[in-house]
Amino acid sequence: MFLVSASSAIRKRLDDIGMTQIQLAEALGTNRQNLGNKLRRDNFSARELEAICKIIGLKLAMVEGNPGEYVIEYTQENKE
Repeated sequence: MFLVSASSAIRKRLDDIGMTQIQLAEALGTNRQNLGNKLRRDNFSARELEAICKIIGLKLAMVEGNPGEYVIEYTQENKE
């Protein structure tokens, strides 16, 4: 396992599933600019991360003993 930011994991997953930031923003009930700002700053609440993960099919877990550290897991899908 390697560590990446939540923003990097979200962007990678969006690319893997062919979803745009605009589509994700709409699904979250926000606008693309607000989501883009959060992605640039890598600044999400746990509730926001949970909602994003649910929409794009990621698993979010807290790591015991590491306050504030999140683990986001997914298996990369084949693009064919």
